[in-house]
Amino acid sequence: MAEAPAPAPGSRYRTPALVAGMVLAAIAAVAGWLTVGDSSGCAAETPAVFSRLYHISSTAMEPTIQMGDWIWAERRYFCTRDPERGDLAVLAPPSHPGAIFVKRIIGLPGDRVQLQKGQLRLNGEPVRRDWLESTIHAGETGEATQRTRFTEVLPNGARYTVEVGDPDGPLENTGEIAVPAGQYFVLGDNRDRSDDSRSADFGLVPHGSIADRPVRVVWSGDMGRLGLRLGPP
Repeated sequence: MAEAPAPAPGSRYRTPALVAGMVLAAIAAVAGWLTVGDSSGCAAETPAVFSRLYHISSTAMEPTIQMGDWIWAERRYFCTRDPERGDLAVLAPPSHPGAIFVKRIIGLPGDRVQLQKGQLRLNGEPVRRDWLESTIHAGETGEATQRTRFTEVLPNGARYTVEVGDPDGPLENTGEIAVPAGQYFVLGDNRDRSDDSRSADFGLVPHGSIADRPVRVVWSGDMGRLGLRLGPP
């Protein structure tokens, strides 16, 4: 009986290597689709910087969204809807070309927004806030600072947690800002560590620059946050 020829050297490794290569190519294609595909905003002048998956690289939205979180966003959600007070939104402000931010919608067109000693005011009225906790932190210089967390409740019932460190700081004491038609006033939840509409360098954000709605934490250094829902369904 004739014997089958011995397999060529290395042939036994070709199939697994081919499968592994196909899997890696598929993963790369999916990653590319998640982070690049359909990247335009809601207006023709909005740069193509949007995605479906975002990595958070700052503390500006803590404690709601933590630095290092990966969040999943509902793509182009605000292209067909007007943002509401309290909504989380991914935006590309004209003041920072090519950059994207996650902020919370606070002031709608026609609103007047102001902060006084960390207290948010809308249209001349203080926004309700309920104290949660105060903690002492040691800064880089060793100086102790106090941070206080509140639940802020907007007039439409939207609730979220904010952190205020220095109620006497310039970011916590602003003049009243009137929001014109087609523009929105946004804030970070970590009030002392957020670049947002309180600053003239950041400014108000036009509707066309607000695209995606963050909906869920898909990865975090805090394993208890995996799958955390962000905001209403």
